Amino acid sequence: MNTDIEKLLIKNAKQNVANKTTSLGDIEVRSDTNRYTSQSRFNDELKKVFNSLPTIVAHASEVGELDSYKEVKTTMGSLIVSRDSNNLVHVFRNACRHRGAKLVEGSGCSKQFVCPYHAWSYTTDGALNNIPGHQHCFPNTNKSDNGLIALPSIEMYGFIWVCPSAAENEDIKAHLTGHLAGMNAHLEWLKADELTHFKRFTKVWKGNWKLFSEGGLETYHFAFAHKETIAPFFYNNVAVIDKVDMHYRVVMPTKNLSSEEAQATDDLSLHDYSHTLFMLLPNTALLIQKEHVEFINFRPLSAGETEITITTLIPKSADLNDINQLRHWQKNHDITNTTLNEDWALGESIQSSLESGALPYIQYGKNEWALHAFNEELNTLLSV
Repeated sequence: MNTDIEKLLIKNAKQNVANKTTSLGDIEVRSDTNRYTSQSRFNDELKKVFNSLPTIVAHASEVGELDSYKEVKTTMGSLIVSRDSNNLVHVFRNACRHRGAKLVEGSGCSKQFVCPYHAWSYTTDGALNNIPGHQHCFPNTNKSDNGLIALPSIEMYGFIWVCPSAAENEDIKAHLTGHLAGMNAHLEWLKADELTHFKRFTKVWKGNWKLFSEGGLETYHFAFAHKETIAPFFYNNVAVIDKVDMHYRVVMPTKNLSSEEAQATDDLSLHDYSHTLFMLLPNTALLIQKEHVEFINFRPLSAGETEITITTLIPKSADLNDINQLRHWQKNHDITNTTLNEDWALGESIQSSLESGALPYIQYGKNEWALHAFNEELNTLLSV
């Protein structure tokens, strides 16, 4: 995002505040409820969307040290994200090449991964390092052919991405930038490489992943769903919502934008006068606040169940040994989780209604055009 785009977004936000409106679509839409309950559709989404499109699997700081690693649970199964001794990042299947046992759980630092079953070991660049009884038991097994199974991956914009559909020998950077399209400039502006992970909150919610993703694409609910949390600081049903290729950008102005100081110029920072959401298909939301970013990951478990992980990213300069700073960041982490939990609980309520057969369809207003567009984008992906 360059300065001109940021100025335009601030200008549009001011206009929407003045007009007490949000970005509007052309029509109202009715939508079938089976998109949230169909197991067949869910299976197609896993195959053609989640296990095909590039996705973020970790923030770079989560494997910031040499020979560090992290287990990541995805729709493709358990993966190992590692940073080897040469500072290169890898993503591997978390499965020993011998009998398939998981190699790691959680995160840590180690120069090798040792299988807990028969002690086959691998270096953090995925090479098979040792086979106990190699010459006696596996005389025909070549270690060079049995390294960990790698998935195409890259470290970029402060995150580690896996690109499962990238072809062999394809330029991974070109593959990812092609997928992100207009969002590349926005992620460069974000400077997430200057942040570090602080705290994480993970919970399984009883709802379809799309219900939870859709909640960030409108602010129509702020005054009601969040009346005891963030509603006093934001305008209800006022936002600047744009589709950026297949992704979304939602600028949610705070009431500070109406201050005399803010009204005097359009040369303002989105960080200071809005919360901005980048929704990256298929399953990542980046909620950008004044000083930090919430990295939100949606992992579908079934048509009616989703694991949501919220990772708070704070400046690398933060001194967590300072009790006041620690309290500050903990407070921000807690407020975000409390607010988003209000959204997720409503998503569970909706899922319960849809699974009961209570409604033949749901409705999107002109102010909810992005929800319809999001689902149409998914329909296009599923039709391939």
